[in-house]
Amino acid sequence: MNKKTGNRSFNIYPGIFFLLTFGFFSVAANYVLYFQETRHLFIFSGDYLNQYLQKPGAPLEYIARFLTQFYASRVTGSLIVALILTLPALILYRISKRTKADNPFSGVLALIPGFLLIIMQANYYHMMEYNLGYIVVLFCYLLLTSGWKYSNILIIILFPLLYYLTGGYALIFLALYIIHMLANAEGSKKFIFPLLILLTAGASFLVFWRLIFLQPVQLLVLSPLPMLENRYYIAVFIVLTLYIICYPALFKYTGRIKLNFAKKKLFPVISRAFVFLITVFALYRVYNPQNSRVIELEKLVFREQWDKAIQLHEKKPSRNLIGQYFYNIALSETGQLCDRLFHGRQNFLAGSLVLPWGDIHLDRGGYFNYSIGLINEAHRWAYEEMVVYGYRPQNIRILAKTSLITGNYEMAHKYLDILKKTVFYRKWANEFIKLADNPSLIASHPELGEKMKLLPPNNFFIQFNEPQNNLPFILEGNPANKKAIEYYLAGLLLTKKVEIAVNNVKDLKASGYDHIPRHLEEAVLIWYNSTKEFPDLGGLTVNRETLARFDQYFAAYVSARQNPEEVFREKMREQFEDTFWYYFHFE
Repeated sequence: MNKKTGNRSFNIYPGIFFLLTFGFFSVAANYVLYFQETRHLFIFSGDYLNQYLQKPGAPLEYIARFLTQFYASRVTGSLIVALILTLPALILYRISKRTKADNPFSGVLALIPGFLLIIMQANYYHMMEYNLGYIVVLFCYLLLTSGWKYSNILIIILFPLLYYLTGGYALIFLALYIIHMLANAEGSKKFIFPLLILLTAGASFLVFWRLIFLQPVQLLVLSPLPMLENRYYIAVFIVLTLYIICYPALFKYTGRIKLNFAKKKLFPVISRAFVFLITVFALYRVYNPQNSRVIELEKLVFREQWDKAIQLHEKKPSRNLIGQYFYNIALSETGQLCDRLFHGRQNFLAGSLVLPWGDIHLDRGGYFNYSIGLINEAHRWAYEEMVVYGYRPQNIRILAKTSLITGNYEMAHKYLDILKKTVFYRKWANEFIKLADNPSLIASHPELGEKMKLLPPNNFFIQFNEPQNNLPFILEGNPANKKAIEYYLAGLLLTKKVEIAVNNVKDLKASGYDHIPRHLEEAVLIWYNSTKEFPDLGGLTVNRETLARFDQYFAAYVSARQNPEEVFREKMREQFEDTFWYYFHFE
């Protein structure tokens, strides 16, 4: 194989890796990118930049936040990730070419870091700065192996800058530099240059610690290295770090392995294909479809694509509390909570309707309050989230909308001005700034105008530990708040409190209903079947289709109960899973 053919052969594999990475993160694992994009809000301002100049490693985080904002676009975000994860292979291949060594392992050795990184990137807490840190380390190694006679001196001089820019990743480069010099340098250089860079690193640390940043030692040494608790992730992180540190020695000593002509020709293809297969298998094991559905539901709710959120959960049910919570939010916002509640999976009784106050749900619980018109409480949840986690797209948007609804237009401008300094939320901010500048338009706005109608006219103390207990107080002041009514009744259905739910039906007509929601009709028929009397329906009637379907359910129930329990349950599930009757008897 001549040199030109070998170059072309190697370049195929990074191309395949790029396509694999792009496909994985644009289709199956795009939820990872969405999750990371919504954890931070990149703002084009001097104040925002200044936050990332206060400690070693922070500039790397700033660049990472800049790139992460593009995750808001499925295609652009996936392209960025694919390019970044492909760079290590291209850098290491360039380094191997400079050595002019005939190493049959060079191709596969160059590809391995990228494969380890893609496995790490499949974890939705693996942020972009972790990838960039390794890339900077490899770029510095590329400079070190450039063949320029002053490269060693330049590296030592620039090490304090590297330390400031990358934080803990400078220590990885420090170890890589020492291994490289021990494996490749000759004579006294083997020991003098490692000693010089160690002295430089020590002096840099002392100056940063005592004179410039005055930060805790752990922060100065480890930030921004990943500190995740996932053992599998930490294992891959350790393997990748040791691999990069030991790469000079690995490349040197594998180059001494001699293969006959046939093996030398086949080995590159077989070894790279093997690594590809191992990576695909690892991604298959790491991929979590339940996490994907939950975050996809969150994404659709955040973007107010209610119908798509409903369709997703009903087609691919989430077994997660948060996923079912977002499904119920979408039902509420489309006025279908008591009509379609059991069309989707419900495993948590009333727990999937309202999330309790606390850090674990701080970024999600406010959606319930916003849906039922408890706007001040929704504002408080969003504000607390902002205090704890910083600016995020979702909390700034909620703060802007709730400020507009409650008439605090100056604060609304403040939050909207923040979003104006972003790439992907500027258009949304400009639209809502028109409302802040002309408040008379708010009442006619399709979303904010409806929320204003739900505002409770009465004052009461919020029960934040048990948010569902606020519903009766809301209804006391505004009996026509259909979203609060249906949340209250849905809670009764999910806890199978049929009698209480049925007794509330008589008040529906006075609250503006012209029909009984479907699942309440089903509860009424359960009541009728046990008492042989219809309750007071307040002038409303049960739909004939519901009556006919109840007859079918009753007949199927009597017929199927002759089967063993599992068969009985399955037969009823196939026909009636989307009814309160099935939930009442089998869940």
